[in-house]
Amino acid sequence: MTPSRRRAGYQSVLAFLALLCGCGSKAEYPAAVHPDQVVPAEPPPVIEAEEAALYIGHPDVSFIDARPEKAYRKGHAPGAVHLEWTEFRDATVLMSGKLDADEARLAEVFASRGVGSDSWAIVFGDPLTLWGEEGRIAWTLAYLGATRVSIVDGGHAAWVAAGLPVQKGAVTRARREFVPELQDQVLARKQDVAVYVDERGDDVWRTVLLDVREPGEFTGAQDAPTYGALRRGHLPTAVNIPWRTLLDENGRIKPREELGEILIAKGVRPDAHVVTYCTGGVRSAHTWFVLTMLGYPNVANYAGSWWEWSLDRKLPVETGPERDRPWTPPWPPGSKADDDDSGDDDDSADAIHRAGRSGAEDPKELLDALKQRLDGKSRGGAEGAESKAERRAESKAESKAEPRAESRAEPKAESRAEPKAESKAGSKAGSKAGAKAGAKAGSKVEPMAESGEGAEADEAEAEEAP
Repeated sequence: MTPSRRRAGYQSVLAFLALLCGCGSKAEYPAAVHPDQVVPAEPPPVIEAEEAALYIGHPDVSFIDARPEKAYRKGHAPGAVHLEWTEFRDATVLMSGKLDADEARLAEVFASRGVGSDSWAIVFGDPLTLWGEEGRIAWTLAYLGATRVSIVDGGHAAWVAAGLPVQKGAVTRARREFVPELQDQVLARKQDVAVYVDERGDDVWRTVLLDVREPGEFTGAQDAPTYGALRRGHLPTAVNIPWRTLLDENGRIKPREELGEILIAKGVRPDAHVVTYCTGGVRSAHTWFVLTMLGYPNVANYAGSWWEWSLDRKLPVETGPERDRPWTPPWPPGSKADDDDSGDDDDSADAIHRAGRSGAEDPKELLDALKQRLDGKSRGGAEGAESKAERRAESKAESKAEPRAESRAEPKAESRAEPKAESKAGSKAGSKAGAKAGAKAGSKVEPMAESGEGAEADEAEAEEAP
C-alpha cells in the first residue's frame, strides 16, 4: 500500500470511528471502513496499530481484546470482541492454568464471539501493566489450529497513542464456525516436563525449560509473591528470562537482533526444544509467541505451569539461582561468523535487519543470519578454531568432574522415603533431578510440601498473576 493511500485510509478510519465514541453498555459492530481491503493469506505475527485500523469492521477479520472486562468496556478498538484467557481453562481445578480438555467447548467459545477458524484474529492486550494475556489467546488459537493470528505491538496503549478513537461498550458479532484441528506440539503437559527435569547426560542442552517469571519468583525468595502456588522455587535445570525482558519500555517487542542476543546467552537456541512456563501459563504463552515469531521451530507452552507443578508433592523443585550452564556445542553448528576473517558480523546483522519486525520472508535465511551473528560474538571474531576446541574440551571436562559421591549419597535415603510416583517418568524425575540439584552449590532442592499446605491460598492474588 502506498503512503498516500495509507494516510487516506487512516483519515477515513478516524472520521468513521469518531461517530462510535461514547456508546453505551452495548455497541454495534461497525460496517467495514475498507471492505475491499485484501486480507493477507499469511499475515505478520505482529502488526502495528495503524495497520490494524485499516481492517476495522472487515468481515474476515476478528479483533479480540484480551484485557479484563472492566478495562474493555471503558474503551477498545471498534468492533473488538472481549475474550479472557480464563474462559478456556480447566475450571475443575482451583487456580489452574491448564486448558480445558474439551476441544469442542474451546472452539465454541471462539465461534460464539464471531471468531472463525478461517478468520484473521488480531489480538489486543496491555503488556505494560498486565500479564501478556494477548499471547495466551494467540497461543490458544494456535493450539486449536488457527493459522492467521497476530497481536498488536504495544497493545491497546499503542492504539490510543496512535490517536485512533475507541469504542465503548460490549460488541456482539454473529456466530462464526470454528473447526478445531489440534496442534498438540505447542502444548507441554506435566508428564512431559517431568521427563525433561531428569538427568539427560551430555545432550541436556537440547531441551530448555524457560521460566519467564520474575527473579524472586524463580529463586523462591521469601519476599516474592507466590500467587497461590503451593511451593516456592522453579523446575530443576530451568533458566530464567523474565517475559518483559523481551519487550521495550513501551511494551513493544524488541528488535530481532536484540532478542537473539538475550536468548542465545541463556542457551535458548533455535535447534533446542524449548518449553516455556510461568505461574499459570499466561506470561509464558506470550514468550512462546515471541519465540515462534522469531522462527523457533520447536516451542511448547506448559499451560499448567507452576500452579500445577508445585501442587504435586511427588515432583522436585529447586530454589536459589540457576544451575551452572552445562557444556553445549558451539552456536551455530559448523558455521563461520565472518568469511573475511575481519571479526565483524555486519553481513549477518544486515540480513536480520532486512527480515523486519513483522516476520522474515524466508525464516531459514533469518535463522542462518542469526546463527552467524551470535556465533561471531561468542567467539570474539578473531579466535581460531584451535583455541575454541580447547575451551570446549576444558568446559566438558569440568562439567564431568562434579563430585559424584556427594550427589549419589546425599539424596539416596530421602528418595527412598518419598511416595512412589504414579508413573515411571514422575518417579525418575523426582529422584534423579533431586540428586543432581543436591550436588549443586548454587541451588537446593525444596522440601516436599505437606498435602494441606497452601490449600487456603488467596485465589484473588493468584488470579492477578498467571
